[in-house]
Amino acid sequence: MARIVHMGKLGGYAALLDGALLEPDGRILWPSVSALTEALRRAGITPSDMILDTRSPAGVRPAGAVSAPAAASPRSGGLPLAA
Repeated sequence: MARIVHMGKLGGYAALLDGALLEPDGRILWPSVSALTEALRRAGITPSDMILDTRSPAGVRPAGAVSAPAAASPRSGGLPLAA
């Protein structure tokens, strides 16, 4: 059974089977779930009913703020860190 993944940043859907990306009809990224599931069925692969969404807010955490003086403070040897 192929797992369907919504690729949030790419804006499309992909299918995984045993951890490998599938290329039904020679494509990796599909514009809709229905188009992807139809291509998987034509290839003889059963699609999963569940969709993994990479845009989940649980996976996104805001970065902590860093003040400019703290970011530019010199190391113990007196030389600043390279950016």
